[in-house]
Amino acid sequence: MSFKNILCFGTLNPDLIYFVDKLPNRGDDIRSSSSKIRAGGTAVNCSELISLWNKPVHVRGNSIGQDPMGAYLINHLKKNNIQYDDVIINDAPTPTCSIFVDSSGERTIVSSGYETLEWSNLENLNNFDSLILDRYSIQFIKEDLKDLKNKNNLFLCQAGYEYEINYKLDFLIVSKDEINVKQANDLIESKTVNYILLTSSSLPARLISSEGNVEIVPPDFQTLNSTGAGDATAAYIAAFGIKDLIPTMKNACAAGAIVAGTNEKPTLEKIQEISALVDVNLR
Repeated sequence: MSFKNILCFGTLNPDLIYFVDKLPNRGDDIRSSSSKIRAGGTAVNCSELISLWNKPVHVRGNSIGQDPMGAYLINHLKKNNIQYDDVIINDAPTPTCSIFVDSSGERTIVSSGYETLEWSNLENLNNFDSLILDRYSIQFIKEDLKDLKNKNNLFLCQAGYEYEINYKLDFLIVSKDEINVKQANDLIESKTVNYILLTSSSLPARLISSEGNVEIVPPDFQTLNSTGAGDATAAYIAAFGIKDLIPTMKNACAAGAIVAGTNEKPTLEKIQEISALVDVNLR
């Protein structure tokens, strides 16, 4: 299975990334060892990889301002051949995220918030066969999600977990820090979600479904910067589906490991190389 037209719905914002030895104490003033700006947000992170894998991809999500940050995002979408026709462009400021990456590679995120922004809708989905949502956008579209699977023949997956899931999902990709095993099992047993992939930057991933659990062990690597690693895993699943479940999980986890461990783009060739080093254990 491989999807032909994918929609990434979620956050669109520049990331301001600061690399620090450790997070400051309250009231401290610290300096980063280095910093950079990049186009970010789950919708952007996923769509640029899906485009890298030569698949048609669109984004929708929060509004973008007519300001330098907004122009930076639009230029990035154009450069990466990402369709953004349904993104709202207005006078509200473009949101940003400040990301602090400590010496372990873990990141702490401070977003400027999305509550005052306009959001695209989930209408006119007939041309799409796969849709990926991010956790931050759920509160703004939750009413549209309740019957989304019934009204549209879509493979529906979600990256991250923050709000109650009372709508059908084919796949949930979520950090072990965001959900516990009981919550995950409840979603599976209620048939709300078909598959859940629990990920971690330092521990093996676990695939949970009604068919049982599978442990997916990536090769040993040092996390340099985990920003975007979970999005890379989710993007691969949204792009290639789960007809070949275990190979897809190995490739998806390999994509995340490449991002976290090298800060390089996970090309299909590199994914295949790293995937060969991923172990799978039935539990």
